[in-house]
Amino acid sequence: MKKVLTAIIAVFLIAVVPTDAQTVDEIISNYLENTGGKDAWKSLNSMKMSGTSSMQGMEFPITIYSKRPNYEKLEVEVQGMQIVEAYDGTTAWSINPFQGNTTATKADEEMNKEAAKKTFEDELLDYAAKGHQVERLDDAEIEGAQTFQLKLTKKTGDEQIYYFDQENFVPIMIRVFANAGPMKGAAIETYLSDYEEVQELMIPHSIMQKVNGQTFMQATMKSIELNPEIDDQIFAFPAVPESTEEKKMSEEVPVKKEMKPEKKMMDDKPVLIEKKKKEDPKKN
Repeated sequence: MKKVLTAIIAVFLIAVVPTDAQTVDEIISNYLENTGGKDAWKSLNSMKMSGTSSMQGMEFPITIYSKRPNYEKLEVEVQGMQIVEAYDGTTAWSINPFQGNTTATKADEEMNKEAAKKTFEDELLDYAAKGHQVERLDDAEIEGAQTFQLKLTKKTGDEQIYYFDQENFVPIMIRVFANAGPMKGAAIETYLSDYEEVQELMIPHSIMQKVNGQTFMQATMKSIELNPEIDDQIFAFPAVPESTEEKKMSEEVPVKKEMKPEKKMMDDKPVLIEKKKKEDPKKN
């Protein structure tokens, strides 16, 4: 009987211990392997995602372009007008007609610094080589699923908390805290679901964002392209178009008018003196 109980306990421990004994590196390794492999993630250089997004009861088309090292552009069509948010590696800029910005406007210094911190490559990929640290926190339940909770502390000091589903080792939620802009200090939670294979990688097709617990945006991606050809120029801050009047002025070539020499008062005197000499020789 004692041997039977020992066997049962051993089986129970085998079933339970692997989950509890998962180290940070094992969780990350399983995540990368289950979603396509480390090499496949490293070979990813660009991405284009297209779909629909809903916000405050409205639904509209959305397209996201991203590219190494940290280029990003979001385009949203709302009521026939386009909202754009982008970063070209140097300048963060936006167009938002609903805020009075009908032309491209550069972000302030604080927002620009935040945009520069983002990277195209997953921060967990070779995190130690990037100067980041990762620690495991207590497991947590997210949307009814048991998750491993990992806290990433970047070399900049910024923190991100990942929640990995314990069955499939994929992140189902990521929490960050806004450091700039109107939502500064707010907790932003991004929920990821509907993972589907795109070429070699498993990519979430449903994204939901909550700000301080309130749903802010939901998006469903209908098309995802990996490594598409994306010209760097689409991320660039648009050149300010020259006005018609400025163009006209620059095209006009000024015509130089020849100026006749100015006549001086003394110029006629020698002629007059000579004339008087001829008329009255006695005076000479």
